[in-house]
Amino acid sequence: MKLLQTIPVLLFGASLAVIFPQVCAASTVQEIAILAQASRDLPMVKSAGLSPDMDVPWSKAVRIVDPFEGEFLGVFDRNSLGGYLYREGSKQVISLWTPSSIRVLVTVNSGQATSSFYTAGRVYTRPDYFRFVTTKKVDKLLLKVREKVFQLDGSNGTFAVSQELAAALKNAPDENLDIRLVLEGGQTVDSEIGKGTVKAWRTIY
Repeated sequence: MKLLQTIPVLLFGASLAVIFPQVCAASTVQEIAILAQASRDLPMVKSAGLSPDMDVPWSKAVRIVDPFEGEFLGVFDRNSLGGYLYREGSKQVISLWTPSSIRVLVTVNSGQATSSFYTAGRVYTRPDYFRFVTTKKVDKLLLKVREKVFQLDGSNGTFAVSQELAAALKNAPDENLDIRLVLEGGQTVDSEIGKGTVKAWRTIY
């Protein structure tokens, strides 16, 4: 029996798709070409690294071209907890959602120091503000999509995306989505993903 020929197609780091020309409709090939062109038209970000002061399009599908990880699609999300972003004690949850993984960075802003000095026998206090940003290690990530709770175990703040989770994210309702982060030592941080990011998941997954 003659085997069907296969054509491998790889789109921006996504899983390898195999197309059978004998049974595949022409419209499917056109849809793939349209998807590839649409991906090329997305804003480009040159690094997949997360940092407290990063400047990227938030809550929008982007094309990431990282010198170490290659090219793939993703969406960045940021949520500030505890009032003003740079207020002492405030937390920031930054995440990157890609077809294969979720990366999370939790930062805490702290630190206002004062210094004293002596002049002519008198003590003067001069307030100096120093901003310290510390990061917290995230061990577990819990997401609630509709009525189902997904609990993910990660490594260094990175969590794998299963096919079931990808399907749930793609079909998530058009509203904010609750997440819970379990930090090293057991502390929990409750945050949410804005509906702008939820909409962008439909392009990513």
